[in-house]
Order: sequence, then structure tokens, then C-alpha cells
Amino acid sequence: MFFLLFSWSLLNPPAFGSTLNIPLMEAPVSLDWNGLSTMIEAPLILNLNEGLFGHDPESGVLIPALADSVSKSRDLMTYTFKIRKDAKWSDGRPILSGDFANAWFRLLSPQSVSIYIYYLFDIVNAKEFNRGEVQNPAQVGITVVDDHTLTVRLKRPHPDWERTTAFWPLFPVRKDQIEKYGANWWRPGVLVSSGPFTLESYETGKSVVLKRNPHSAAVKSDIDTLNFQIGSDRDEMIRKFKSGFFEFLWGLPPNLLREALPDQTPVDLELLRGHLLALNTAKFPMSNREFRKGILKAVSAASVLPSDSSHLIPVKTFIPPPLPGSGSPAVLEFNPAEAREHIRKSGILRTSKLKIRILTGLSEPFLSIGRNLQRDLGKTLGLNVELDARQSRDYTTYMNLGDYDATLITWTAKVLSPQDFLLPYSRDATYNRMNYSSSIFEKRIQEGVRARTPTEASKRFLEAQLVLTRSDAVASPLFREKAVMVRSSSIKKIYFNHMGIPLLKHATH
Repeated sequence: MFFLLFSWSLLNPPAFGSTLNIPLMEAPVSLDWNGLSTMIEAPLILNLNEGLFGHDPESGVLIPALADSVSKSRDLMTYTFKIRKDAKWSDGRPILSGDFANAWFRLLSPQSVSIYIYYLFDIVNAKEFNRGEVQNPAQVGITVVDDHTLTVRLKRPHPDWERTTAFWPLFPVRKDQIEKYGANWWRPGVLVSSGPFTLESYETGKSVVLKRNPHSAAVKSDIDTLNFQIGSDRDEMIRKFKSGFFEFLWGLPPNLLREALPDQTPVDLELLRGHLLALNTAKFPMSNREFRKGILKAVSAASVLPSDSSHLIPVKTFIPPPLPGSGSPAVLEFNPAEAREHIRKSGILRTSKLKIRILTGLSEPFLSIGRNLQRDLGKTLGLNVELDARQSRDYTTYMNLGDYDATLITWTAKVLSPQDFLLPYSRDATYNRMNYSSSIFEKRIQEGVRARTPTEASKRFLEAQLVLTRSDAVASPLFREKAVMVRSSSIKKIYFNHMGIPLLKHATH
């Protein structure tokens, strides 16, 4: 097992009841964790709540959190979770198995607006329930046996499905609070949480304040208050760090940190995060496979890499090491001559009216990567390429419209598994942004999931990637990413998970 969480321990005496000030890049829209939440809200949600399973902060090993244990049937298709009897909500009420079932059925509701619905589609009749084809919840493989026992029945064998429960959309919710307060159930003074902190206040556009949860057995911190400051620009964040207001910074470009904080040594955080170019298979000319192959063979990760990007590592697989499926190249190799030949064979004429529109983020390094792609595709293939760069919130909205020929996508694995890097291209993905469907691709993923050995799993996951790239030319991986952070000597036991989110239930002064 490899370690994915990172810590720093210093021999400083604790200051009980202290406040930790934390930068938050963007304002959260909603703390509804199995509804509208995104990676923007993740630093808040993962410090407010826990799931059945989580990860040990020092080793990264999957361990029970709100679950006491899990047992699996011999065919690996039935999971029985026992809920800890000492687990309590922040108002003191016991956390019950029904709270998980309520969350999961809410996530699966045909009215759900979550982008993460498909994480439950391994469950019997879950997809059918979400699509309205099954209306009786009793036919779905989620059963509340008693207050502290929850049974899950899967459609096919899965050796480690409990990993999915560490992802925040599967965290429990309080149905009584939702029914009483409606859309305001997650607001300060109303929200009850299952994790180490509670929601104290939310000043729109300015700050979110969390307080220690007195009913949580998970909290190990001597810090009483987490004060998330929203939307500071980069220069202001660095000024606040220099003044001691912020005790750690993360997610800023490495060159900026090195230039602005020469006395600090940035620490690399290995993330399960990849950047890729995805093509819209439903939109002309990308609906032509030969044309798509020409596009992907005209793209070189090394060429589109921004000049100062030590935190971006060119890759040839979707799955990062050392996960199964990461060992062999799974791309259409860069070859300009062959790229032009594929475009010729497509029969599509490159006229001034043929415009290729690429969507990317407005922030760096995404804007530079997009511009370099625009340059290279124009130079190599003589294409008229238009770049549309959007702020992150607008980017997500526009991406889901499916109106672009190509999109630069960042994908952060939500579950520690190889298939998590492939599921976004599955036909079951809530937003299949490539409009792609392949029964062979789906079959290879499931064969990888069910594989009995790492060698067999690696083979099947590699085959799935090759269908996606060399056979169907739907997408191509470009980079994996490291995050960097700096911290002061006043804080210890900060942990970052594989998504790069700080977990602060152990943090101390």
C-alpha cells in the first residue's frame, strides 16, 4: 500500500482553544454534500463530515470511520456494514444506518442534481431507480437491517466496494433536517454534521467558520475554530502568510511560492489528479474517428507544457502510478506526419469555415496549456482553432453543455482506485462530456475491477485505456499533477488526502 496523505509534526506546545485561519480559493455555493457540492466545497465538507470508511491520516490505508466493521459475502456481491454505536451527530443524536440509506436514495433520486450519482450504480437497481425505471426503493440493493446495520447488494462482484463510502456524496444526511428546513438545511445554525467540526457561520463571499464538534469521537485537534477566508488573491494570501495570519498555503503555483517566499521550502504533495484532452464524439468534425486520431496524434504533452510547470509531469496513461494499469503507455503517440494523414483520410476539408472550439480554464496553468494547444493544432494541421477560457464555475457549466469540440479536463480521483480514472468516460457517468459509449470499454473496466491479481487488473485496465485512446481516439492524457504547500513552524499534524484537501481533525498548535 502506498501513502497518499502527508503530515508535518513539530515539537510545539499546544494552544488549546486556538483558531486556525485557512485560505479558501473560491466561495462555496452549497454545502449539500450529496447534492450540489464540488471540489470547491471539499475542504469544508471533509472537515464537517465523515463516511462509513476513511483513510488513516499517516499511512493512507483505508480504515473504518463511522462504520465499526464490514463483512462481505463469498461472492463479493453483498456488503454488510455495522455502524459504530458511539457515532453521533453534532446535536448529540446517534448516527444510524438509515441516515446513510437516506443519503444514498436522495443521491439516486430522479430529481437529484448531483454530478456523482454514478458512484452508486454498482448497487442492484440503483441506476434503474435513478432513471425512473424502478420506483420501489425496496427493489434497490440498499437495506436498513436495524439501527446499526446496513446491507448493500451489488450487481457484480467487487472486492473493495467499501472504498466508495469514503467519498463525500455517500456521507450520511439527516432526513428530518432536510424535511424541516428544505433547501436551507445546510445553513449555519441548522446544519448538523457527522465529523470533527460544525458549521458556525457563513458570511457570503468572505468567510466560513467551523467549530469543534463536541460529540465527535474523530476530533483529535486542540484547535477550536477553523476560519476559512474566501477569495483572497495570490498576493494577499502570501502577505497574510508572511504576517502569520495564514499558517499554511497550498494550491499556488510553485514559481510564485519560490519567488515570494524564498526562505520557505515548498513541500510537494503527490495527488491523484490528471489533465487530459477530451474530444466530443457527438459533434462534427469530432464525430469522425479518423479526424479525432489526427487531433490526438498532433498533440505532444511536452510541447504544450507551460514554461514553468515543475508540478506537471507528462504522462502516457490515465491511471497514475502505482495503481494497476499505470505501467504501460496507452496513448496515440505524437506523430505530425501521421496526424496529417489521418485528417486526410477523414475526408473532412480544412476550410476557413471549419472551426475547432476548445474549452479550458481561465487560471494557470490551464490557460497556457490551451494556448499552446491552439498554436500546435494550427501549426501542425492547419486548423482554425478557437480557445474559450472560463472561470472555474462557468467552465463547469459550459463543459456540461457539450457544445465544444474539445475540452481540457482536470480529473481528480474521488476514490482510491484505478477505475475512478476511467469511469468519467463510462456511459453511466452522470455527465458523459465526450458523448461516448463502448461496450468493450465497459467490459474491460469491469474485468479489471473483478480481477483476482494486480497483474490481471493492470492488464484489463490498460486494455480499457487502449480502447479509449488508440481504438476510439476519445481522449488523451497529458499530465499528472503535484500540489505544493508551505507552512509555518506554529502548526503541526496537517494532513492532505489524495485529492489535495487538508484534513484538520488532528491539527494542533
